[in-house]
Amino acid sequence: MNEKEWADNPRLNAWTAAQAAAFETCSPFDRGGWDFSIESLDRLEDLLRRRFTSYEDITAAHGTELVGVAAWYLGEVHVRHHGAQWQCQPEPDPQGLGNDEPYVTIPFARADAYPPADDDPDEDGRPLTVPVNELDALFLRGPGHHLRDTLDRYRPRDR
Repeated sequence: MNEKEWADNPRLNAWTAAQAAAFETCSPFDRGGWDFSIESLDRLEDLLRRRFTSYEDITAAHGTELVGVAAWYLGEVHVRHHGAQWQCQPEPDPQGLGNDEPYVTIPFARADAYPPADDDPDEDGRPLTVPVNELDALFLRGPGHHLRDTLDRYRPRDR
């Protein structure tokens, strides 16, 4: 499958459209002030840390409007500030291995700015973020981990 099929497919398009529509009406996002700035990620993090107390709490809420919109919002900050694009398997994983979540990554056309790491030369060096997993990670990595840290991946590595 090529990148275009992963970046533009009915499954992904329906998910992003649903999250964008829910963003307009989902409390607390409907109160305004959500401008997709890097600074707004601190506000999103505060919201999540107030609503959920543990990894188990937030993972139990997967599939809810709040977690869906929060994941979409985090991904949209990546898209709007670093030129990432949404991607997702066109069809659900029939084996249910958990590889079905929408993610953001740099388009392959810009891969040369992200060479593979020396310790893994066969891998693509482009940053890849699964936003819902990053929301979960807030509770696994502790209070020193922040959503804005996910943007550090876009610093091109030296060749």
